[in-house]
Amino acid sequence: MGRPPLPVGTFGSISIRELGPKRHRARARFRDYDGRVRYVVRFGTSKTAATNALKGALADRSSAPVDGEIRGETKVCAVIDIWLEKVEVSDRSKSTKARYRTIAETFVRDGLGELRVRELNVPAVNRFIGSVRANHGAPTAKGAKTVVSGLVKLAMAYGALSVNPVRDSDSIPVPTTPARALTRDEAKRLTKMISADEDAIAYDLVDLCVFMLGTGTRIGEACGLREPQVDLDAGTIEVNATVTDFGLEERTKTASSWRVIAVPLGIVTMLRRRIEEPKINTDVVLFPSPLGRIRDTSNTAGDLRRVFDRAGFEWVSSHTFRKTVATRLDEAGMTARQIADHLGHAQVSMTQDVYMGRRAANAAAARALE
Repeated sequence: MGRPPLPVGTFGSISIRELGPKRHRARARFRDYDGRVRYVVRFGTSKTAATNALKGALADRSSAPVDGEIRGETKVCAVIDIWLEKVEVSDRSKSTKARYRTIAETFVRDGLGELRVRELNVPAVNRFIGSVRANHGAPTAKGAKTVVSGLVKLAMAYGALSVNPVRDSDSIPVPTTPARALTRDEAKRLTKMISADEDAIAYDLVDLCVFMLGTGTRIGEACGLREPQVDLDAGTIEVNATVTDFGLEERTKTASSWRVIAVPLGIVTMLRRRIEEPKINTDVVLFPSPLGRIRDTSNTAGDLRRVFDRAGFEWVSSHTFRKTVATRLDEAGMTARQIADHLGHAQVSMTQDVYMGRRAANAAAARALE
């Protein structure tokens, strides 16, 4: 019975032969990725020098990517390059692609790039993610973990890893703030103060705030609303686009974020006014910047922050409007599924745990316990 074949990408025993004074040859059989066994030879002035030269050549042979291949000896930095190429041609949004690239280049390449794929184990992943969390916070650490997970899955697809170290790594607890919604009185008071704020008027933020508070749309969705998506007669809007750092994207945050929702009569009246108002450039979107362009949502959020602070509502953000809408719908007796559909959530648990303010008392529960 013959000896078993070498596994692909490995080498056999190293033999050393002295060829003359300060002339040594090291040789070993290497099984290439086409299944063929070939001899790899290196020379040196001593046995040690020849052996080290051969080991280096064998390591390079096993790790050098061929046609985008990934192996156990491939460096993680090479996997990052291949993964980012695949991300770039995927159907992910521009903002997601940019976020993944930034995290990969800023954190993952520096933190794990010089490791070999076979060295990606649970301790290595935990050390890296733990360092990112300690220095940059839990949200960034979660993003880094997502990128590393993508790298690991790619390596597994090439057969370079047999287990997923990210799956067994430590979870990342993210501090959460209990959902807080505006009361009806607070909403009225805030709206009144925004309507009287000079900057809010100058930056055309009053209608934008009223719209978000009346619909529960995300700030990017509100800034991306266009006239064809508004049915004034039916009193509905179609949410099918969003504004990101890359401008208007003809897609929503997630597949479940695409939706048609009914809006209050007051919102319909306001949208009709904006569409008919010649001073407002609604050719592109219904809530443009003061210059008639698509808003930069980061700048708009900053403008809103200052308006809210001046009004004495330092704890309020545009997401507070979503929480407020969810709570109003909850108070009206709508199911969690209906509220999730209105907000564009795929998971009802997200709506319940994050966006719905907890009611202080439940009369039905009290009656059931009598």
